[in-house]
Amino acid sequence: MPLNPTLLKVPTAVGIVASTWDKVLMIAALALVSGLFFLSDDHRFGIVFLREAIIALSLVAVVYILIAQKEQLDTVDWYFLAMVGMLFILPPIFAYVNFQQPLHYGFLEERRTLMYLLYFLIMVTLGGRRGYGDADLETILKYLFYVALGWSVANAFELIPRNSGFSFSVHAEQFEEGFVATDDRFATRFLEAGFLLPLYPYYLLARGQFLKAVLPIILLAAYMLYINQTRGFGLAIVLTFIWITILRQRADNFNVSALLLIPVVSILGYLTYFLYVYTFNESVAFYDYHRNREFVIMLREALNGFLMPHGALSLQFNGGFRSVYGLNIYVSDIGVTGLLFKYGILFFPLAFLMVMIVYQLFAKYKNNFSIILVALLLTDFMTAPFGDFLGRGAEEFALLMVLVRLQGVDHEQHKYIACVRRRWAS
Repeated sequence: MPLNPTLLKVPTAVGIVASTWDKVLMIAALALVSGLFFLSDDHRFGIVFLREAIIALSLVAVVYILIAQKEQLDTVDWYFLAMVGMLFILPPIFAYVNFQQPLHYGFLEERRTLMYLLYFLIMVTLGGRRGYGDADLETILKYLFYVALGWSVANAFELIPRNSGFSFSVHAEQFEEGFVATDDRFATRFLEAGFLLPLYPYYLLARGQFLKAVLPIILLAAYMLYINQTRGFGLAIVLTFIWITILRQRADNFNVSALLLIPVVSILGYLTYFLYVYTFNESVAFYDYHRNREFVIMLREALNGFLMPHGALSLQFNGGFRSVYGLNIYVSDIGVTGLLFKYGILFFPLAFLMVMIVYQLFAKYKNNFSIILVALLLTDFMTAPFGDFLGRGAEEFALLMVLVRLQGVDHEQHKYIACVRRRWAS
């Protein structure tokens, strides 16, 4: 049966090894689009407007595909485009309806969600160069690990000059009167692309290379302890390790439909608990004082509006939520409650789309990266109160989709076997 030409070219032989140039090019591209060098939230690190440049190129790639190669998109790609479109378009519209925030503020606020589209950018530009075997992918991830670690260490010890001329603070002046900032952690917690560090250990664990994973895990632990210092991210890494260990043993006979149970049980469990503490005027056990104030406001507004979407306000528009509620609120910081406030009842179809994308990729490929993607999805839902898993993990999700496609179908011997049957499918 003749194979159709595809953006993801078919290797001429099983186990083909990519050239050094191909691997260097892929390492550079993934590092560039991953967010590692993007301007950080506190504006002290990274390259100004690099994120926006990558977004622009990604949009060009999507337009090109929709005009010239639309037939190469499969069901997963259409689900993916629908999810990204809703994540980007809905919040600005509802912020305009509810708070009269001009649309351009809303779209600028939501531009990070367009980083999902870098999946198409990489697949169009580099995905079709040649096949990448398991050894190639391991090499790529290993060098990405050390590049990300080196960049983080260099920034931590100010070997790279920090940006100046910006104004940003997360201290008392941006919150309610009398608020005392209790977080004096290392400033480098604002560095972008922390997910690149655990990606290499994830891959080694997914392949069962436990001894080889020891040194990267030790270095990752040191990075978390001295540089990132984010407790929620540390918990997510541990849970992902656990899920990868479980899934790699059961990848061939795992009932992928059971994937739906953990997101449903997690969200229902957290919402039940949140309704209980809200009804009886108690505090959420795992939130501090300020997070509990944010939580009460967000949940009250979501319930009073019968789960109608509210969108999110930009700090650039009248100082953000402080002008409305008397204190500054970061919707992404309070996880599922913030998502219910932001997207309302539409949160559920958005979460369903994300689950279906991962479901289909895992059912189709069952390779190392689809295992990692499933593990991360399950972790996201288990840690739903601590972050915006729909909007904030765009680069990580997109890069894993790229890696799932590049590795292809992983059979019993974990050999790369390209079997492109319909366009982008491999």
